[in-house]
Amino acid sequence: MKQPLKYVNFYKRSLARGTMRGMTCGEDLCVALSDSLRNGYYITPMFDTMDAESSYNRLVVDADFENAKVEILVGATDYGSVFINDKEVSLEKYFADPRVPYEEKAETLRALSSVRAVNEKDILLHDLSGRYVWVMAAVFPMGEGSFLLRGLRLEFPKSSFTEYFPEIYQDNAFFDKFIAVFQSMYLDVERRVDDIPHLLDYETTPDENVAYLADWLGIDNPGGVYTNDQLRRLIRDNDIYQGAKGTRAALEKIIEMTTGIRPRIVEYFQWSRLTKNESQRELMNHLYGGTSNDFCVILDLTGFNKPLPVDKESLEKIVESYSVIGTGHRIVFLRRCSHTDMHCYLDVNSCLSTPETASVDGVMLGSHITVG
Repeated sequence: MKQPLKYVNFYKRSLARGTMRGMTCGEDLCVALSDSLRNGYYITPMFDTMDAESSYNRLVVDADFENAKVEILVGATDYGSVFINDKEVSLEKYFADPRVPYEEKAETLRALSSVRAVNEKDILLHDLSGRYVWVMAAVFPMGEGSFLLRGLRLEFPKSSFTEYFPEIYQDNAFFDKFIAVFQSMYLDVERRVDDIPHLLDYETTPDENVAYLADWLGIDNPGGVYTNDQLRRLIRDNDIYQGAKGTRAALEKIIEMTTGIRPRIVEYFQWSRLTKNESQRELMNHLYGGTSNDFCVILDLTGFNKPLPVDKESLEKIVESYSVIGTGHRIVFLRRCSHTDMHCYLDVNSCLSTPETASVDGVMLGSHITVG
């Protein structure tokens, strides 16, 4: 019975667990040359297929390189240990030991069942056999070279489309390698089709696709003000943000998500019944808006010691996109410096203090003046 094709991926953290010399693993968990003029070596952690005499299909190298010779060496064996210099050595520890020269490791890999390729990104492994497998990359810059390894994908067991041809073609090594070119193209397309559910999942889709998913769900992103993480959250909580769009609750949530500050929203009905005379009404109109369609968004920045993640223009677009058509709004930032008859709120951006006599350059100020 034909076994299904399996994959093992050396990406991100599994890639970072490899052993390297002359290379570094950055914050993006990709492996790159430490010095563009010096050789670099990388070897993956051991992978155990759990089956003796395992066969392999191919290795896909997800890397970019320029002005460099990149030698890929894949080695496999059924034995977890070998004798080196008349001493039994665990291969897993041997290849992971940074003290062992990489040239010596390469010679040991070549002594196993191995496949070697130079400057190739799609490597056929039909001649490889063994339970335990390692992948080694040696980079030799030619002048000032560059190398960036994002990951490796190892496919096993051996799978060949020659199985679907007449028997006369099945033992032909040349035809096997020839048809493997088209097999790789077909399997790559098939894998992309199989990955479509991941592309449609807001948690697993790449960053460049998040905006499309948000657009399909009718999520406005005016001027591209939302980050990818914020768009993923909007998609996840679509019923909260989109379902309640146009309400005070949704507006408070979207402002808090983008700024990190819980806003205070003042609507006309909240203050219109409290005004006693015309002067108070004029002041309230000036502060919060003069009609029943107006509201005011107040953000308290008195305890905020860093710049807002969004500027006021972007925030205006967000508030407008979550407001009911025909309404007007104004955005007010509360700071420690305030003026009476403006947005001056006790215990928010203003306080009462005991006046003290102060002097500047030896000149006494009035007792009703406080410098501070």
